[in-house]
Amino acid sequence: MKKLNKIWIGLLICFVLPLLTFLATWTAVSHTPISEVYTWLHAPVFMQYLLFCMLPDLVFLFWAYKTDSFSFCRGGVLGLTPYLCMLFYLFT
Repeated sequence: MKKLNKIWIGLLICFVLPLLTFLATWTAVSHTPISEVYTWLHAPVFMQYLLFCMLPDLVFLFWAYKTDSFSFCRGGVLGLTPYLCMLFYLFT
């Protein structure tokens, strides 16, 4: 477990995982191509969908916390920060 306890690994995983989740599930959930994301920005359900895309990160952070990989957790929180800032910018 000590091999994964690095800040840059947590940063990379938690920065890329919401994007990958979004890209993998967008067409299945909305039945529209990715090019039409801009039209969905004002839909009320879009914010819940973006929060759903953050769930795999939270699972990784919980796992790292329970295994005492605190450097991984620090990197994960740093990786989630731009995503959360984007959510605050879009929906406030």
